[in-house]
Amino acid sequence: MSNPTPYPNPLKLGILLFSEGVQLLDVAPIDMFGMLEKSYLAACNLPQTIVDSGLDIEYYFINEEGKGLNPMTGGFKINHGISDCPPLDILLIGGPNPSYRPSPSIQKFLQDQYAHVRAFMIVCTGCNPAVYSGILDHKTATAPLALLPMLKKEAPQVKWVEKRWVRDGKVWTSGAIANGMEMMAGFMREELAHKKEIVEIVLGMSDVGVRGVDFPEGANKGIPGMEMANN
Repeated sequence: MSNPTPYPNPLKLGILLFSEGVQLLDVAPIDMFGMLEKSYLAACNLPQTIVDSGLDIEYYFINEEGKGLNPMTGGFKINHGISDCPPLDILLIGGPNPSYRPSPSIQKFLQDQYAHVRAFMIVCTGCNPAVYSGILDHKTATAPLALLPMLKKEAPQVKWVEKRWVRDGKVWTSGAIANGMEMMAGFMREELAHKKEIVEIVLGMSDVGVRGVDFPEGANKGIPGMEMANN
């Protein structure tokens, strides 16, 4: 696999949050980006050559209103709204509740950012606003196993697969909450291949990226609601 084009420096990383609330673990993959920053690598007393190869990152915490503490564990201080957020390099979408329906303005934001970003990353039920915005049309994607039967019926234009995470071009989707970390590990190994040394150091320190994309045989059995959803 050839090395991808390096991302800009500083890299603009956006995290879209929904006013209905987002589970904190859905956006936890940003911590792995934080571990790639020069300041973090330096704090780990790593050799200067490794520190120098780290990243500089600008974080954009975005919601529809552009202000306030977003409802989630601990909360985030919002520094941008969907109307004043600049074009991003990467957009990470955490999962709202499964019944969430994005407003027209959120849909437009997602569509506009999709045109600009190098990576459009979706965790757990973040697939919901992506589906309604048309981002996943005719793409291969995954979602929480318990929701896949419903999604296959409601969004047949998407090729849904039972994977921990999957990539289709610049769109990355993950299954349930914890799979977002595995997805981020896969992203780092593929998109930051030119920084392989620090990527593997970070993944080793965080103990992430060892499970692969495939679930063990019968992984969808015993999930509450799965059997009902299949009927």
